Amino acid sequence: MKNYEEILTDAGIEIPADKKDTIKKAMGENYKTVEDYNKASSARDKYKKDLEDVQTKLDGFKDIDVEDLKNQIATLTTDLNNEKTARAAEAKKAEIEKTVGTFLSGKKFVNALTEKSIKNSLIEELDKDSAKGKSIEDIFNGLITGEDGKQMENILADDVGSGKKAHFTTAFKGSGTGGTLTKDDFKKMSLDERIKLKTKDPELYKTLS
Repeated sequence: MKNYEEILTDAGIEIPADKKDTIKKAMGENYKTVEDYNKASSARDKYKKDLEDVQTKLDGFKDIDVEDLKNQIATLTTDLNNEKTARAAEAKKAEIEKTVGTFLSGKKFVNALTEKSIKNSLIEELDKDSAKGKSIEDIFNGLITGEDGKQMENILADDVGSGKKAHFTTAFKGSGTGGTLTKDDFKKMSLDERIKLKTKDPELYKTLS
């Protein structure tokens, strides 16, 4: 492809040497070569096609409810977070149960009911924020220690046959003579209270039940 100087020379027109720079500058500012034109046209065609592609994609979203889509995303995000929280809670519970099981494996209880009650109470206490900084031994001792600071009887098998009578807290104070428990008092007890009563005084529990 010939440039403008070659074209003018072929036509018998000679550009004065002192005018070449001026003409070259003017030609560059006002005219483009075929190559430059083709490049510009190609870029323009590409932009046009890209715009049409984007418009086509946007047209595909015309019938979509954007607000509903946002709500679905929010719901899924919440469900995912809840699932993560639930899994973390389950993992924590499983770890606590394993720890309690290992700890209690070396303990001998008077019966399975007592062991189950203590185990559940220990798991519950370890899952509380108040358990931070405490050892499982400390929490266990707190569960089997009465208000008088002494270990409650009829919980661990070592206490059986000691001849000592269990001490009751005011929670077991009945309406009978001298504050003794009656069968009516027993009927009003919750399951947890009955378990505690059976743990502390199996004979009284048997009589009232």
